[in-house]
Amino acid sequence: MRRSRLLVLVVAVAVVHSASRAARGADQPPADLARVAVTSTPITAFAPRAGFDRHDPSNVVLWENRFWVYYTHNVDDHRHVTIHHGSSADGLHWEDHGPALEGGVAGTWDESGVIAPYVVIHDGTFHLYYTGFRGSDLATRDLGVATATSPAGPWTRHPGNPVLRRSPQAADWDSGMLGDSNVLHRDGRWWLYYKSRRDGETNLQTRIGVAAAAAPTGPFRRCVENPLFPGHAFTAWPHAGGVAAVCGVVSPKLFWAADGIRFGEAGTLATESTGLFTPDGDGDPRHRWGIEVESGVIDGRRARGLRRFDWRFGP
Repeated sequence: MRRSRLLVLVVAVAVVHSASRAARGADQPPADLARVAVTSTPITAFAPRAGFDRHDPSNVVLWENRFWVYYTHNVDDHRHVTIHHGSSADGLHWEDHGPALEGGVAGTWDESGVIAPYVVIHDGTFHLYYTGFRGSDLATRDLGVATATSPAGPWTRHPGNPVLRRSPQAADWDSGMLGDSNVLHRDGRWWLYYKSRRDGETNLQTRIGVAAAAAPTGPFRRCVENPLFPGHAFTAWPHAGGVAAVCGVVSPKLFWAADGIRFGEAGTLATESTGLFTPDGDGDPRHRWGIEVESGVIDGRRARGLRRFDWRFGP
């Protein structure tokens, strides 16, 4: 029954977008994705520091004339990981506000830490999607969500967490771990894009799938077309009526899909870990900006911070 419902969902989405695909040519990506100019700007508040890493920046959201971003605060290679946050009046000069969400209580699915945030604002409620794990074992990662009425919190975990779990079937492509939620609202449904792989596979074998729900807290149902494309520390966003995505550290390829499911190559854009400003709708499709990982060396050791990036597509 579950697979039949998902098949109906896939067919319905394909019908909705058939007119735009016909106008552009079946599954032909927008031409502006073929060329991109990239610039980066340091952020003093998020510069690399000794003793901890900042990484996995979320998308950037705008609320009451301030931009907000969330990120993983990582001490001693995931021995203590929490989600921190910051805000800015102009997107260039930022304040770091410290912890937003910490690991769950002992014995829960996210007791060992929370990482890789993504934020959605819906009907005045903030939804903070995150990856949690237990037993100090990153292979146990599943996906959860917490809600708040303010971007500064306090955050309340959804009682139905985790909203998406690893497949219990070892042979399935998403049985090893889940991570990196990217959540888009399309065609009246919530599309949760996520990465996964089997136990024993490496980052370079990580792939991206999607699950859909009628509400931002689920229940989410996996798409029968999964997996969709390769990716690790990936980013997906609305673009030209479809969905565009970069693969992160897996490859420099940029993908696009008119229906958000059947992705094809659209260009090249090398990234490590990025979070885009996500206004309502497509925004300006030729200019995207956000926060990305910045690597440095302090006391002879790699240290990660965050900086701003700007992408300008087209000729």
